[in-house]
Amino acid sequence: MKKQLKLFITGTDTNIGKTYVSAGILTAFNNIGCSTLGIKPVASGCERMNDELRSQDTMTLMQHASIKLDHDDITPFAFEPPIAPHIAAQEAGRILSVTAINEKIRHALHYPADVSVIEGAGGWHVPLNHSETMADFVIANQLEVILVIGIRLGCINHSLLTCQAMHSEGAKIKGWIANCVDPEMRNINENIETLKEWLPIPCLGVIPHGSRAEEVLDVEGWL
Repeated sequence: MKKQLKLFITGTDTNIGKTYVSAGILTAFNNIGCSTLGIKPVASGCERMNDELRSQDTMTLMQHASIKLDHDDITPFAFEPPIAPHIAAQEAGRILSVTAINEKIRHALHYPADVSVIEGAGGWHVPLNHSETMADFVIANQLEVILVIGIRLGCINHSLLTCQAMHSEGAKIKGWIANCVDPEMRNINENIETLKEWLPIPCLGVIPHGSRAEEVLDVEGWL
């Protein structure tokens, strides 16, 4: 590879499979011989293990990445309550900002991995504090963005608004991935075709419900 690939995985909402897709991307790159690293700078809803906070999402990324760094190196901001990160940070008395995140993950973000997958928290505009969102972190680090769209009722509106916001803020958008999270949704194919027609960014893959992301995504074409 001529350059390191740094992908930021965001979503149209929470609980739409960002971690599932991120793990699949890591595995897919592993399968073609790339070294991989998973990073999740901010995580809420963490569990206490041996008196330390651990994120299940982070543990999943660590499991699927070929490079194993310490939990605190890739998730320096771990909060126990399953609430918005900026509120959790306030309750914990911690400063959450773009500068603070960059300082804490500098080692991980600049680690010599072929592919780094950085998973966001929630959607594109999740607040970090009173004036910054996770989007500011992405823009500051010039990360390439992949939008995970959970295919369920309401996803078209959420997707169009998110894409519009990313474009207006100058994000480097690589494309979007459809993750079929609701097997009972009616007209799934029609919704996906509508998204392909309306979104001005490429579709990188469609993951049917129950499928393994790494078996669907052609990541070799992303290099």
